Amino acid sequence: MMNYSVSAGLVVGIFIGFQKKAYTSPENLPALVALLLLYGWAVIPMMYPASFLFDVPSTAYVALSCANLFIGINSSAITFILELFENNRTLLRFNAVLRKLLIIFPHFCLGRGLIDLALSQAVTDVYARFGEEHSANPFHWDLIGKNLFAMLVEGVVYFLLTLLVQRHFFLSQWIAEPTKEPIVDEDDDVAEERQRIITGGSKTDILRLHELTKIYPGTSSPAVDRLCVGVRPGECFGLLGVNGAGKTTTFKMLTGDTTVTSGDATVAGKSILTNISEVHQNMGYCPQFDAIDELLTGREHLYLYARLRGVPAEEIEKVANWSIKSLGLTVYADCLAGTYSGGNKRKLSTAIALIGCPPLVLLDEPTTGMDPQARRMLWNVIVSIIRERRAVVLTSHSMEECEALCTRLAIMVKGAFRCMGTIQHLKSKFGDGYIVTMKIKSPKDDLLPDLNPVEQFFQGNFPGSVQRERHYNMLQFQVSSSSLARIFQLLLSHKDSLLIEEYSVTQTTLDQVFVNFAKQQTEIHDLPLHPRAAGASRQAQD
Repeated sequence: MMNYSVSAGLVVGIFIGFQKKAYTSPENLPALVALLLLYGWAVIPMMYPASFLFDVPSTAYVALSCANLFIGINSSAITFILELFENNRTLLRFNAVLRKLLIIFPHFCLGRGLIDLALSQAVTDVYARFGEEHSANPFHWDLIGKNLFAMLVEGVVYFLLTLLVQRHFFLSQWIAEPTKEPIVDEDDDVAEERQRIITGGSKTDILRLHELTKIYPGTSSPAVDRLCVGVRPGECFGLLGVNGAGKTTTFKMLTGDTTVTSGDATVAGKSILTNISEVHQNMGYCPQFDAIDELLTGREHLYLYARLRGVPAEEIEKVANWSIKSLGLTVYADCLAGTYSGGNKRKLSTAIALIGCPPLVLLDEPTTGMDPQARRMLWNVIVSIIRERRAVVLTSHSMEECEALCTRLAIMVKGAFRCMGTIQHLKSKFGDGYIVTMKIKSPKDDLLPDLNPVEQFFQGNFPGSVQRERHYNMLQFQVSSSSLARIFQLLLSHKDSLLIEEYSVTQTTLDQVFVNFAKQQTEIHDLPLHPRAAGASRQAQD
């Protein structure tokens, strides 16, 4: 209202400057000021909830400005034109009803009030020409009094409406919560964690997700489906999943960037539904897309967020220098962030998340675009955070990074956890056994090595094994159902007879476990083909 009062004052000044008697006479000037101020009082809370219909601020500005002009000009003009048909009682009755209906719009109240002030002054001027004095009180009910009263009431009503929208009154009261299908075929470890959270879990958990769910409007399948997990102090919890699995949506709900459909989450005992401001005080967040100001330097960013975090003034420089050195930003610290490369922007975003030593740090793909040296420096920082008994939740597409940092991880598919546990536990439970790689030596230097005896040996001793590679003197088999001791025993006892020069046995990698679950998310084979592609597929089959 203070900002709007400046604009309203300029409008009044323009009228006075051009000496428009209809609005600047001693009787009408107070009415003009009242019209303008009450219009602002009514239209500001009316536009605020309307802005929720848009995602882009510039789009909202253009659309709402056009709507305001359209309503204000056309409603006032239509009622004014209809009054000119004095001999048509039907149109006059219609105009009277229309004026009563349009009064709910502050734009009409303002426009019609200005017209009525001008008409009243015109009548006064006509009487003055005949030497008679005629002055009507502009605040009279039938003049602009009803318009002023309507805008006064509208301001209160629209303000209450805005508060109800902010409190999600309409969503909780009138929109029924979508029905949830029962959870079936849930992994044992995920079900055990769910039961632990539902029954109260550990009181020491820094982060606790309790049936956290997000369903976007217009969709039936949830983006995040009833997640239950607790992250303990000194734990780096990894969230893995293909693009669209729900990792970033989970982070957005935890930070308050998007609303929660159902369920709850607590950070250091504070709920994200009722105490989001206190949650922010206990959380550091590195978003997937850098949220930095291109006109500030890296050092200025860190100073700004250190002040927001409540770092004492005498410690800000020390904290900023530590962040710059830890993330390898020393050379670029005093350059504008807009000139940074993608990797350096990720470093700065991560440094901002670490300011203030929050108990919980959320890192959404922090090493994307970083060089190997910077990645190692970040890993060292995360390890130091874990040693300080703080918690980290990390999303990444680098399996190497997860194996180096995560004490426990979960793989998300279509918004739900499909497995959970330590890396070794997931490899043992969901892996495809072992990979045996052998190098076969030739009996004579001028002869090719004979690989057939080795292939027969594996088919006989390891039923179901699959040959993955065969080269000049190299063989690789995937052995699914056999103990590690038995594999070494058989290879060692037949090493000489099979002419095995060297061999290695490796466990299924985390990448392979991830790919097996990722297939459930993509389901490429279920997507409909383009007609041309379908025709080509049929020709290939023919």
